[in-house]
Amino acid sequence: MKPSSIACPNYNHCRNNPPVRVCPNCGVVVNAKLSPVHCKHELHADRRKQGDLYCVDCGERLRT
Repeated sequence: MKPSSIACPNYNHCRNNPPVRVCPNCGVVVNAKLSPVHCKHELHADRRKQGDLYCVDCGERLRT
């Protein structure tokens, strides 16, 4: 695992090739190789229900 310079408990920061573009906890781009996606509001609603603070595809903040 590579060390993370950010104090976020999400393991995507430590992965060499994370499956998501943006960390759902802190909103930092963890895999810049993945293109940003324009999401539908329904998808964001589902992610809010799961407890995500940020969308893993587009990076939009889901909750305040």
